[in-house]
Amino acid sequence: MKTQALAAAISLVVISFLLTVLWHGFVAAAAGQAGEDGMVRVDGTRFVVGDGDRTVYLSGFNAYWLMEMASDPSQRGKVVAAFGQAAAHGLNLARTWAFSDGGDRPLQSSPGVYHEDMFQGLDFVVAEARRHGIYLLLCLTNNFDDFGGKRQYVQWAREDVASAGAGHNLTSADDFFNSTLVKSYYKNHVKTVLTRVNTVTGVAYRDDPAILGWELMNEPRCNAEPTGALVQSWVEEMSPYLKTIDASHLVTAGLEGFYGDGPHESKELNPWSIYYGTNFIATHRASGIDFATIHLYPDVWLWGTTADEQAAFFRNWTASHVQDTEMHLGMPLLVTEYGKFIWEDQDGGENATTRRDRFLGAVLDAIYESASEGGPLVGGAFWQLLLDGDGMDALKDGYQIVLPEDEHAASIISEHSEKMAKLSEHDAVEARGRRGRSEPRKIGGFGSWGSRSSSHPYVHRFLVRFGFLYRSVSSLLGAVCS
Repeated sequence: MKTQALAAAISLVVISFLLTVLWHGFVAAAAGQAGEDGMVRVDGTRFVVGDGDRTVYLSGFNAYWLMEMASDPSQRGKVVAAFGQAAAHGLNLARTWAFSDGGDRPLQSSPGVYHEDMFQGLDFVVAEARRHGIYLLLCLTNNFDDFGGKRQYVQWAREDVASAGAGHNLTSADDFFNSTLVKSYYKNHVKTVLTRVNTVTGVAYRDDPAILGWELMNEPRCNAEPTGALVQSWVEEMSPYLKTIDASHLVTAGLEGFYGDGPHESKELNPWSIYYGTNFIATHRASGIDFATIHLYPDVWLWGTTADEQAAFFRNWTASHVQDTEMHLGMPLLVTEYGKFIWEDQDGGENATTRRDRFLGAVLDAIYESASEGGPLVGGAFWQLLLDGDGMDALKDGYQIVLPEDEHAASIISEHSEKMAKLSEHDAVEARGRRGRSEPRKIGGFGSWGSRSSSHPYVHRFLVRFGFLYRSVSSLLGAVCS
């Protein structure tokens, strides 16, 4: 009896100690996330956090290469440097790839087969984004062949069909949008990424507030059905599917903004007045889509036209999408890619960098004008951020901005980021004034963690870990006292 009593007393002491340690760890971790007030969500045409008293305006960059770079531990310093430079210039959004389909450095080498080194690279990216206070927009596959994309998915299906002798007719990359087999591959990738538990932070991606949201595809287009019906149907299937796995994060389709033949759409607004296989308005109305996107590349889209014609297109393109988003969608709008290629300097004209910086300023001015007037265009991300130094030259594509070297561009970006941050502060002050001083502000309420579970994700982790430790301690004491 004395032995049993001693064992019980020791057990209680150990369990109390473990509870204290684990609970303090939970509180510290939860507070870190609660400090950001949980997940970003949508309130009309605003991105908001917390009780909706802080509007999130997004000043961002693209860096598709982050996961691949971080997959090599010896190169992770470059990822840290990229986030550090971005944060120092006030940037708070990074758009990057959460896919690499096939090829030499795959995340997914074949359907359902993943390379852990690449996944750990993405884990590191998510953790560093959180550490630097930068939201992530993670893209799940590509319309184009770079990093595999839809053509690789269709090729995988062809190989599986050939080996199984099945009767699927896969003739083009656009079969990605309607093949049941291909769509099953994509859905599996979505589920695998969203349910991934980060090896650095221990938090599942679907529970991590560092992630702003998911982009179904980079720049979906469809030649097989140019008016947009096929992509429309695909988005209407995939967005609700994603939400069944992750109801907490935001979702967007990844469109460039091209109009189709749906209501309130006009292909006359598109580059060269042709269809590209998407509907800007109808697709963003699909169930589960939370915000709209456009891209801006007037010099490439209107190749061979004059600078004045490209400038006029830019103004009309931006204004029409702001207006249509406000009138027909009622959701936030982001310019998730914009850039101007740095061509060779032309004799007798202004240099390429000056033209690029002027375009950069024009885009950011349009974003700020909308955001400051309560319009739906509330952020953007330039293409693309690179670093100086070894190993980065191969990533240069003519659009790169190296912040320490491109001083004028960096100053334009910093000034814009500061103005957007002040807008957020102004909105927060106004919201607190409307609510009154008598009502305390709730910080990081657990209700913001989505409908998938009523408990905060750290509560679940705490209970799981405690249960495991309790069983281990009980087994140990049982062995000692037996």
